Amino acid sequence: MPRSPEFDRHHARDQALQLFWSQGYQAASLNALLQTMGIGRGSFYASFGDKKSLFIECLQAFGRQTLALAGGRDGADAPPERVISAFFEASFRDVPEARLRRGCLLVNSILELADTDPALCQMATDILAGVERAFADALRQALAQGRLQPSGMTPEQTASFLMTVNQGLRVQCRKGLPRERIWSTAMHAMNLAGLEYPVNHAAARQG
Repeated sequence: MPRSPEFDRHHARDQALQLFWSQGYQAASLNALLQTMGIGRGSFYASFGDKKSLFIECLQAFGRQTLALAGGRDGADAPPERVISAFFEASFRDVPEARLRRGCLLVNSILELADTDPALCQMATDILAGVERAFADALRQALAQGRLQPSGMTPEQTASFLMTVNQGLRVQCRKGLPRERIWSTAMHAMNLAGLEYPVNHAAARQG
């Protein structure tokens, strides 16, 4: 029987995720990964295969976290459009400053790998497409319940608009744009989408 890993694999993977998130795929060297994860080469290769396989696992884990933000609500009775406002709040308003400045691992990876590794870029793109579908589903439900006024755009078009804003704001986060401006843009985007977000009392929080 193979020996069980003598380390917490889940913790080691999460540490690698943080390194990829802050440095990018290409800049995160194997030596840096080993140091960050606290494991040796033998354990690394036995448990994760290689750097690319580990990165794919990290993308998938980050994707599950992101999809969970887009799929959850504050409670069973929360309105369906709350999916979208909760996602933007968790992404730009209520997130700690250091994490805000990292942007999004998925968006970062698309920008970094579009020309060098199309397969990894497509994987990140597909995950974000899942978030967009969750937005469209929420908007469709809200329209069916009479909670949104028709805006001239389909739920799919509105969801695409919101995800375009989301991805643009992630880049602005990486550039160091003040949180207040980032959150203000997010709020106005939600209002343009017909969500009627209460801009006047939704101040940005400094995490």
